[in-house]
Amino acid sequence: MKTVTATGARKDWFRLLDEVAGGEVVVIERGGRLLELRRREPAGELREPPDYSDVLRVPDAEEADTWGWEWQGPGKPLRPRRTR
Repeated sequence: MKTVTATGARKDWFRLLDEVAGGEVVVIERGGRLLELRRREPAGELREPPDYSDVLRVPDAEEADTWGWEWQGPGKPLRPRRTR
């Protein structure tokens, strides 16, 4: 974390913005108050998709359009079945 005065921030504003964009947290001190600048990712944007491989366990997941699920009735588990 980097701390600068408001005067110093005004002099080097664009350099500070570049540092914040790179992940640095910058604190600007002005009149006894501390103002924090930090990068925030836009809501709803993920850097990489989540990995559900440990949750999703199905046979031949690459061929998902060729199979479905079959319900055997109350108290019985779903069974995978081929649709072709």
